[in-house]
Amino acid sequence: MHEARQNRTGRLPRRRGPAALARGVGLLLLLLIVPHALRAAVPTPQEYISGFVLYVRWPGDETIKAWQICVAARADAGDAHYAGLRVRERPFEVRHVNVGDALGGCQILDLTASDAGTAAALLKATQGRNGLLTVGNGRDFCSAGGQICLRMSEPRGGFEVNLSAVKNAGFLINAKLLMMARQSDAAGGAP
Repeated sequence: MHEARQNRTGRLPRRRGPAALARGVGLLLLLLIVPHALRAAVPTPQEYISGFVLYVRWPGDETIKAWQICVAARADAGDAHYAGLRVRERPFEVRHVNVGDALGGCQILDLTASDAGTAAALLKATQGRNGLLTVGNGRDFCSAGGQICLRMSEPRGGFEVNLSAVKNAGFLINAKLLMMARQSDAAGGAP
């Protein structure tokens, strides 16, 4: 019987060849693919907004029959997220609005898909309005007085809460939402 030779460290030599190469390539692919697959996807604006309803209390909350989301953009596939969805035992209704439209009945003004000019005009028109939660994109939105600012352009997503704007609009926000957010205490800037 033939014994395998040991190298200087006392170990058997590594076998090299097609099988070892295949194992190495397979391990490399596994290391590259698995972390990407396990990484949580960034929520959509619609998923963020429906989640916010769990943690925000509106003035006159008990009288709201359905969560009316006023979207300042054309209808798109994201609207389907709200179909059949109930949060806090109430359904969602989606209404598409433009600058100059009446916003009566809206609990949330979704400016996430709006161009910058439309978002700025609607935000300015609704400043100081009690009971209308404004949601838009980026730190500039919070600096302009928006209440919840999504960070969709960042790899991990996330959002910021403008505490001054939220307080001025009469909302109560659960501490859990504030712990998940990056906070801004004034329209003038972020942390």
